[in-house]
Amino acid sequence: MPEELYTRGSKATASLLPPLGLAYVAGYLKSKGHRVRVLDGIVDPLPLEEIAKIARDYDFVGITVISSYVVRVIELINCLKEAGVSAPVVVGGPHATALPETLLQHGADYAVIGEGEETMHELVSGRKPEEIKGLKFYDGDKNPVSTGRRRLIEPLDQIPMPARELLPMHRYHTSIARASAEPSHSMMGSRGCLGRCTFCSRMTFGSRVRWFSTDRIIEEFYLLRDRYGAREIAVWDDDFVADPHAAVDVCEKLIHKGFDRPWSASACIETINRELLQIMKRAGCNYIAYGVESGSQRLLDRLKKNITKDQIREVIRATKRLGIPIRAYFILGFPKETEAEMDETIEFARELDVDLASFTMFIPLPGTREFQRAQESGTFDPEYFFRIMIPEINFPDQPVYVPEGITAARLMKIHQQAYNRVYLRPRVILRKLVSGLKSPGEFLVLFKGARTLISNMLWRSDKL
Repeated sequence: MPEELYTRGSKATASLLPPLGLAYVAGYLKSKGHRVRVLDGIVDPLPLEEIAKIARDYDFVGITVISSYVVRVIELINCLKEAGVSAPVVVGGPHATALPETLLQHGADYAVIGEGEETMHELVSGRKPEEIKGLKFYDGDKNPVSTGRRRLIEPLDQIPMPARELLPMHRYHTSIARASAEPSHSMMGSRGCLGRCTFCSRMTFGSRVRWFSTDRIIEEFYLLRDRYGAREIAVWDDDFVADPHAAVDVCEKLIHKGFDRPWSASACIETINRELLQIMKRAGCNYIAYGVESGSQRLLDRLKKNITKDQIREVIRATKRLGIPIRAYFILGFPKETEAEMDETIEFARELDVDLASFTMFIPLPGTREFQRAQESGTFDPEYFFRIMIPEINFPDQPVYVPEGITAARLMKIHQQAYNRVYLRPRVILRKLVSGLKSPGEFLVLFKGARTLISNMLWRSDKL
């Protein structure tokens, strides 16, 4: 596994997740009679020359792209072209949707905009590219061509299960923040998000939530348990309770069927309530993640989180009362954020005192309002994705963006201290030790977490 994927000792606690986006497209193409192979370059990093050799046996090469890995994607595209691979290279995913030209200009033949299943099927089936919605490419005269956005897929059940049979499923696991027992596997029950957060991109799946049917979701729970041996399951929807009725239906069906594996989910502060928490608990939810983001009300309002600090406090209290462990996400280093506001965020994390607090360094994502704001103040290279790879956001070794009035070294020091100030408190250490003695799984979580924290403590920001 490439060591470049992990910084500041994060390997011990990091997730290794299957590329479900590729697996969904692969499953759709297989259902239409196409021969498909999936290569996961993270879990099984083949030499580029070997990938080029494999690609010669296929009519199309599809690559999913997030901004953090653009550097490596361009290297792969260049290798394919230099090796004489004749198959067109099709890029998709969040980065290709937001900034397709950045990949087309570096050798990609087509960029899929938005959801990829139907667009990719029409392309590989021989339909003329200019007739396919959801594509961008250059014509024979090097003029850019955009065919317009494709309508979102609905109902979602017309998409087959992701083709996990094409992936090395035994190699994947979720982080210790989401699972304490292995194997642990991940799934999605919906697409889209109702939130309007200015740092998140909704360009791929849209601003409304579409659910798979309850029966389809339940089927996938059992598939992960029975076929892939999952002892825990992580549901990676942006907001599991965005549609309360759908969430309740899923939980009731899990209870009725007696599903016997714990699972975790993410939920938005403004959509969760005590009744939803109760039925999630009864259905086996053993972990819930909330995006708190900041301890500054000014920033929460600026980021369009649509929540108050008191709402956050009440939801955290309600979740704790039901005994559901909590992971809270925080972000440091937003545009116009002051050092005092970063301190406010760290203090808020200490006050909330959740089971796991994750501090992410702010990364401006293409297609978001904060990407634009990052170009208006502070230190930021809007083409950072051409120059650096950013595999780790919880324990990065350099910032992508630095707010005005602060240095990169100081920002990294604040981020380092955030973990120390939250976790290296006597009561937290004692609580973790007591928890670690309850079971081998909990002890392993404690051991891995301690390794990461020690590595974080020893990391020196003055290297910047």
